[in-house]
Formats: sequence, structure tokens, C-alpha cells
Amino acid sequence: MAHSFNVKFSEGIATTLKKVESYITGSGGTFSGTEECGTFHGKTPAGMIKGQYSSVSENEIMITITDKPFIVPHSMIETEIRRYFG
Repeated sequence: MAHSFNVKFSEGIATTLKKVESYITGSGGTFSGTEECGTFHGKTPAGMIKGQYSSVSENEIMITITDKPFIVPHSMIETEIRRYFG
């Protein structure tokens, strides 16, 4: 079941997305998209996390987790993703 949440950030969207892409790909995941929308896959010790993002405004983005390991709670994923945008 998909889980969506919004994340606000202080830098511009282009700068923020480049930073997030670096975190994800640096950990062995994939990231592709534009400033408007895109997808990502991230590796965890428990398995892959898949998701998508879409721009809400210049300083807010909606994240949707589309697939995750059963044992990893959505709250843990959300907390980690929010750190990427911090």
C-alpha cells in the first residue's frame, strides 16, 4: 500500500533535488526525474524501497512510497527521507 507525505525545504528545488539524488545514488540507489516529478529506488539492509516525488511548490515536495520491505515501517522511511531534505 502506498504512503504519501509532504516535505518542506529551505533551498530551491533544483539544489535540493541534486542533494537528495547524491544521497540516494551514493548509497547504491537510483534517482531520475525533473524538478516537477520523478522516481527513486533506495537500498536498505531489509530490501529495496521504491517511490516517486512530485513538486508541490518551490519549497515543498510530495513523496509517495510505492514499495517497501514488509518489516520496515512507513514512519522509519519517512524520517530518513526527511533527513535528506534537511
